[in-house]
Amino acid sequence: MAEVTNIVVCPSCGAENIEGADTCQNCTMDLRTVDVPETAQLASQSPFLDPIANLRLARTAVIPATATVGEAVAQLASQDSGAIVVSDGARVVGIFTERDVLKRVAGQAQLLTRPVTAVMTPDPVILRGDDTVATALNKMGSGGFRHIPVVANGRVTGIVTARETLRWVMTRYFE
Repeated sequence: MAEVTNIVVCPSCGAENIEGADTCQNCTMDLRTVDVPETAQLASQSPFLDPIANLRLARTAVIPATATVGEAVAQLASQDSGAIVVSDGARVVGIFTERDVLKRVAGQAQLLTRPVTAVMTPDPVILRGDDTVATALNKMGSGGFRHIPVVANGRVTGIVTARETLRWVMTRYFE
């Protein structure tokens, strides 16, 4: 007789997860309390339910997966955002951040000629233009991310940064 596996749908991204999983395999949201009734809900008028398009999305460079670490570091140094999206054609395959430079590249000059895929963070969590600010904040907080690429119609349109998200919150609630 086949065993029945229950599925838990992530409230943040809608991904299906096996019951008992502590975190969502797609967005890393904490699923341990998904079946616990909520004591409060966001009001329907809450600005946190606004689409992330209301945030000031940072522009970000997109480099091919074949680029070298040296090329990625140079590109990162020439822009305002602290992250670069790595793609294979139109598909996002990774993200290369200032943190990657400090933790994986600094002091290792021999890595500069290797492909960026050797040191990037693979398979990053992404957002879509119609995701809410609450979703972005949840993904950032749950995953410990400071940068999340935004994808629309199969292409990267920008990047949500922790700095801009905090600025958005501060202007809505503390001005």
